[in-house]
Amino acid sequence: MIEYLVILISFLGIFFGYLLRKIAREEIKFGKFGARYFIWLKRIILLLIILILLYFSKNYLVVVIFAIIGFIVGIYLDEYLFLGFGLVVSFMSKNLLFLISSLIFVNGLVYGSLLRNLKKSLSSLLFFIPFLLLIFNFDYYDYLIGFSCGGLLNYIIRK
Repeated sequence: MIEYLVILISFLGIFFGYLLRKIAREEIKFGKFGARYFIWLKRIILLLIILILLYFSKNYLVVVIFAIIGFIVGIYLDEYLFLGFGLVVSFMSKNLLFLISSLIFVNGLVYGSLLRNLKKSLSSLLFFIPFLLLIFNFDYYDYLIGFSCGGLLNYIIRK
C-alpha cells in the first residue's frame, strides 16, 4: 500500500518546485544564465533515469523498437507521461522504486521552479495514466522501458 503513496509523493515535486520558486524568487533568476543551469540539471536527471531503466532491461531489440516509438510520441505528449511509465517499471523492485521515484521528485522540483504559471502543469496529470497498467497483470516491462526511454530522450534533445 505504501508503494502507491510513492506515486503521489513523486508527483508533488512539481508543486513543491513551484512553491520554492515563489518563496525564493531572487534566487531563481531567469536572465541570461539563470534558467540554463536548471535545464542542464533536468537533462542530467532524465539521463540518469534512462540509464537506470536501461540497466534493468532484458531484451534490447524490443527496447530499441519501442524507444523509437516513444521518441516519436514524445513530440506530442508531456514528459510526465514517460516518467509515469518509468515509475511503473520501477515497481519491479523496492530499491528501484525508491531510486526512480526520488529522481522524479527532484525532476519535479526543477520542473516546478521553471514554471511561470501553475496552470501550465495540468498536462503533467498524464503522469497517472500508466498506473492503470498496475491493475492488470502486465509484465512486459521491456516495452515500457523502451517507450519511456525514447520519450525522455526526446525531452533531453529538445529542451
